[in-house]
Amino acid sequence: MFLSESGYRHEQRSGGTAQALRYFADINQYTRLYGVREGIAPPRESEPKPTRKEKIEQQKLARPGLYGMRTLFDFNEHFIELSNAEEEKRSLNFMLLLLFGLMFCVPLFGLTLSLPDDPIFSRNWVINFAIGGAMLLAASALIYFLVWPHLLAPAFFTSLRARYRFNRTNRKVYALRPKRYGGNVVLDWDRAQAHVRWAPPKSWTAEQLVASEAAREERLRSAGRDSNLLLYWPPLDLNDPERKGEDVLWVGPSGSGESLWQYIRTFMEDGMDAVPKPSGHEWLRKGFSGPGEHLEETVVHGSHIRDDIVGKGTSGATYSNYAMNFLWAPLHSLAERLCYWPTFPEEWNSDCGQRRRESGIGPEEPLRWTSKP
Repeated sequence: MFLSESGYRHEQRSGGTAQALRYFADINQYTRLYGVREGIAPPRESEPKPTRKEKIEQQKLARPGLYGMRTLFDFNEHFIELSNAEEEKRSLNFMLLLLFGLMFCVPLFGLTLSLPDDPIFSRNWVINFAIGGAMLLAASALIYFLVWPHLLAPAFFTSLRARYRFNRTNRKVYALRPKRYGGNVVLDWDRAQAHVRWAPPKSWTAEQLVASEAAREERLRSAGRDSNLLLYWPPLDLNDPERKGEDVLWVGPSGSGESLWQYIRTFMEDGMDAVPKPSGHEWLRKGFSGPGEHLEETVVHGSHIRDDIVGKGTSGATYSNYAMNFLWAPLHSLAERLCYWPTFPEEWNSDCGQRRRESGIGPEEPLRWTSKP
């Protein structure tokens, strides 16, 4: 889904790119942005040992890790592929789609009953027709101007997920997104900057965030599960009024942050041997999922992780989670079928000639590494 991307583009259309960056994306003079060289460097034989000051600085940086986040589409010696956030909200949005569809159909049905050949409404058909028409117009305006662009368009009749390939072989980032949210683009890895504590602006206005340091800090602290890793590419020329080369990507699931950024950064800078091997809980399904697959991989994902940590098999809490959510799973699976699965253009050669499957979950061959302990 593309809720964050939709919010950013809406702010961009209403106030311009500069305001959207400062307010919605939180890219401003107060933001701590990390570069691609900022991380815990692996020890090398030819280099001297780090000084005490350098060790203290490195302790402030997160270690690369996925920590059970289901975020990886693919992983091999050339690239890692990830997606964006908020997929778990798709079934709820599908319920809203049905609700607002019903809201549209009720006045339409009343409008048909008010035609003059209907014996029940033949005396007052003009009044009934006017009332039905007004209700239909109001429902259409509500859906078109408020509900569709902000809630439904980011979820339906669009790309199923964003796809981001971080290719360390050619040091490029390949992004697949719907055109209305930035479109497909190829970006230079070396220009990437990371905002590891991005949070949506919520109730704060742009003026409040500019004027109050407390409001800015509260925004960061309020992130919680709504936080996300945001990657930013500044314009190629800071004096260019068209801001060519500028882009933002929301990467990873809700709750992701510096550890995911360091995982991506370490892979791109030092290779697959320098990052922990993904566990079975950290793979994301390519393509469409069935109801059972969605239930296992998204809804009770956290419950399975806790069960594995405890080591006593499937817990009662997991079974309760199944019972409360199994009716939602078919809705989510059906909602996915209202979208299309995006594929990378062959001319990009984003896979370095190493063709990958476009469905399923988990690793695929060729996959070679000596995993980091």
